Amino acid sequence: MPDTSSIVDSIMARLSHEGLDGYEVYMTYSNGLTIEIKDGVIDVFVRSENAGLSLRGLKEQRPGFAFSTDLSSRVIPDLIEQVVHGASATDPDPFVGFPLPPAKTPSQLDQFDHDLQRIPVEDKIDRARTLEAVARSSDPRIKKVRKAAYVETTGTVTICNHTGLKLSYQKTLVSGSIMVVAEEGENAEIGWDYGFSPFFEQLDMGLIGATAARRAVRMLGARSVRSMQVPAILPPWVASDVLKVLSASFMADNLQKGKSMLLGRMGEPVFSPRVTIVDDGLYPDGIASSPFDDEGSFHDRSVLVSEGVVQGFLYDQYTANKESRRSTGNAGRLGIKAPPSVQATNFYIRNGLLDPDELSSSLREGLMVTDIIGLHTADPISGDFSVGAAGLWINAGETVFPVKGIAISGNLIDLFSNVDGVGTDLKFYGQFGAPSLRISTLNIAGLDA
Repeated sequence: MPDTSSIVDSIMARLSHEGLDGYEVYMTYSNGLTIEIKDGVIDVFVRSENAGLSLRGLKEQRPGFAFSTDLSSRVIPDLIEQVVHGASATDPDPFVGFPLPPAKTPSQLDQFDHDLQRIPVEDKIDRARTLEAVARSSDPRIKKVRKAAYVETTGTVTICNHTGLKLSYQKTLVSGSIMVVAEEGENAEIGWDYGFSPFFEQLDMGLIGATAARRAVRMLGARSVRSMQVPAILPPWVASDVLKVLSASFMADNLQKGKSMLLGRMGEPVFSPRVTIVDDGLYPDGIASSPFDDEGSFHDRSVLVSEGVVQGFLYDQYTANKESRRSTGNAGRLGIKAPPSVQATNFYIRNGLLDPDELSSSLREGLMVTDIIGLHTADPISGDFSVGAAGLWINAGETVFPVKGIAISGNLIDLFSNVDGVGTDLKFYGQFGAPSLRISTLNIAGLDA
C-alpha cells in the first residue's frame, strides 16, 4: 500500500503555491479479491489493486478539476496544471466551496476487519464453494448455478483541503452473491440473493445460497392472473428497489432543478403515517457508512420522513451553499472522474411493528410482488410507473400459486401513501433498505389487459 498521507501532503504543498483561492485533494486506495465458483471449481480468481486521485481548485469562483489513477510523482505536475487552467478558463460559480475543518472528532465506526488479510485464501475459496453447494443441495430442482461469487475489498479514503481539513478512514467489505436456475418439466425460473458485511465471519454464505434456491423453486409453474386491484405485499428486496427510485426526489440538486416529485411538499403528510424514511451515514455495518462524506463533511442521521410527513432533504456543500444552509453530509462520488454531488448513504424505511408472516396472513386475496422489471422507467418527477412484475398469489393468508406475465402500475407517492402495514424485517440491498410493506391496493394488468 502506498503512503497515501505523504502523497497527499506533497500535492497540498504544491497547490499552495499556485495562487488558488481554494483547493482540495481526494485520494482513494483499495485492494480486492473476487472468487467465482462453477460446479465446485474455481471459475474466476482475480486480485485487484486500485488507486485514484481527484484534485479541485478554485480561483475567483472558477472551478478546476483533474483526476488520475496513476499516483506516481511524474503525473502530479500535469494534474496541477489542469486544475489551475480550469480555474482560469471555466465560468464563475458563486456556490462552489469547501467544508471547513470539523470542530469535533468524527464518529468512530467499527467497519474494519483487521483479520481479513490474514485469513488464508483457501478459507475464502471454501466460502464461495459453500455458497454454491448449499444452493444446489437445497432442492433437487436446482439444476444450474450461473454465478456464485465471493468479493472482498479493503479501502482507504483521504480528503484534504486548503482550510486545514484533513481526514482519512479505512474500511473493509465482504460480500456474497449467487444466481441459480430451478427446472421442473419445461418450466425454468431464476432465483438470486446477495449479502454483505464489513466482517468475514459475519457473512452467512449458506443463508445466501439457500435463499436464492428457495426463490427460484417457488416460482416454478407460474401463471398470469386477470386484471384487478388487490392488496399487495412488497418484501424487503422489492421495497428497497422502489425506495431507490423515490430517493432521487430527496436530493437537493433535483429539488433546485425542479425535478423532484416532492417539490414544495416540506412539512406535508405526503405518505402513510406508518412510513418513516431515514438516511444514515453512520448506520452500523452499512455499506455506505463512514465517518464523513466525500468532501469532508461529517455524516449524520437525517430523518427525511417522519410518520408520513416530509421533514427534510439531502445536501452536499454546493447545494447547501445555494440555500445558505449546512451540508447534511451527503456528498458522494461515482469514482474519481467527477466532482462530488448529492447522494444518499444508507437510505431506508424504518421497521414497523408487524411480523412479515402476519402481513401475508392478513391478506384475504392479494399478491406478494417478488420481482419488478423495468422500474428505472418510472417518471422521476410525476412518480408514475407501469412495469412488469412477478410474485406469489395469496388467498386466505396462504400462498397458492406463483404469478408472472403481469404488469403493475400506479404512482410512487400513492404507493407509499397506501402502506397500511410495515414489517419488522428491515434488510439492506446495497445502500437501500426496507422492511416488508403491505399496500392496501395495487393495480394489476393481467390476462385480459
